[in-house]
Amino acid sequence: MTPLNTSLSQGETKANAPIVQEPPSSSMIVVGKDVLELLSSAMYVDPLSIYREYVQNAADAIDEARDVGELKPDDPGRVDIRIDPDRRSIIIRDNGLGLPVSSAARCLLAIGASAKRGTRARGFRGIGRLAGLAYARSLTFRTRAAGDDQVVEIRWDCQRLKAALRDVEEQDDVASVIQRVVTISRLPGEAWPSHFFEVELNDVIRTRRDDLLSPGLVRDYLEQVAPVPFDETFSWGSKIDGRLASVRLGNLQVLINDDLQPVTRPFRDRFRVSTTLEDSLTEFEAIELSDLDGGVAAVGWIMHHQYLGSITIKSRVGGLRIRVGNVQVGDHEILSEVFPEPRFNGWTVGEIHILDPRILPNARRDNFEQNIHYSNFTAQLEPIGKRIAKRARSASVIRNLDRKASSATAAPTMMPSEGAPSLATSESESGDGIAGKADEAQLDALQVTFLEAVRELAEKGALTAEEARAALRHF
Repeated sequence: MTPLNTSLSQGETKANAPIVQEPPSSSMIVVGKDVLELLSSAMYVDPLSIYREYVQNAADAIDEARDVGELKPDDPGRVDIRIDPDRRSIIIRDNGLGLPVSSAARCLLAIGASAKRGTRARGFRGIGRLAGLAYARSLTFRTRAAGDDQVVEIRWDCQRLKAALRDVEEQDDVASVIQRVVTISRLPGEAWPSHFFEVELNDVIRTRRDDLLSPGLVRDYLEQVAPVPFDETFSWGSKIDGRLASVRLGNLQVLINDDLQPVTRPFRDRFRVSTTLEDSLTEFEAIELSDLDGGVAAVGWIMHHQYLGSITIKSRVGGLRIRVGNVQVGDHEILSEVFPEPRFNGWTVGEIHILDPRILPNARRDNFEQNIHYSNFTAQLEPIGKRIAKRARSASVIRNLDRKASSATAAPTMMPSEGAPSLATSESESGDGIAGKADEAQLDALQVTFLEAVRELAEKGALTAEEARAALRHF
């Protein structure tokens, strides 16, 4: 027997040459019913992500309506969300282009066959609309295109679907299961908008916090992930929008129930760092990253502030975030890896918008496909992460100097040896503690030397607190 690590001789190669070589026939290829489970319940682990999927699809439909003139430039791209906890139902309707009667059923029943791949559309895999299957007893789509006099309705019986998936006796393929659990209807169009798309979830299942039926939680979630505008009170909004002129923002008008105030981004001039501490945004920094061909891979912005501490998650603004088509991908921690230490991401306020079509969100949209283009993108963010960490550390040293000066004013006879806190005290002793000895060991040699020199001079009285602060700011 020929060892595996030994090359075959010429004679042996001929002896092992295939007699027949052909592609598999269609009858050999079976796509089993379990694919439906993988694309629904196994795909979306966060229940609220279904809102992102349906609002994202709405944004694409509204962009299409603008492109063909069904929506004029001044017409709002509107998404109405009706959440009824008593009936345990959700309806999400948009005024986008809609699907014509002639192709609606085929489009809505296709799986992983989106016509949007390769376009500027946000969704392109053809699976996002299945997100609701795992969270309701029935999932219904209704749509109408301009000029049609009928509405197409596609209803999934999610209970029957789950029963079919659990049935180990029946080894059906995907098409057979769909035929058993889906009903296609046509409705008269008189009572419906001239063009729209609507998804309705009935008998929504109860999750841990009943998130899906909580208008407040849904609003908080959509404020962060959806393509909606900045709030009018956010004074930096217009400057940021100007920087993002190359991004198709969408800026949908999303209304939840009877709330007259549409959903807006959570950024404000002032934000809460903790339950007792507030900070304010003071400085805008524009970001532009290159692709491997010399073009623009991404643009974005960072808002600097006093760096008083890691920003509480309740503020919904902390963390350097990523958006594609103005829809957030992942969460506030997605770029923690580009910082010298992950915790510095929590001190950051900013967003990066992807423009390079080769940087693709993964199917779950909780991260990106790992390729050379995404690696190039994150590599360019690492120097930015270092700069932010340096700002946070310097701000901490300044605050420690202020504490020392205040302590000296209150007790002028106290010497450091008599118990005054040193400039390198721990977090529990002096607040944020971000510039402690353990952290300084991770700074580059120049920064360590500089910080130690400033501290030594300040402690010896050779520098006043104000002079030390000025030196650090200049550094």
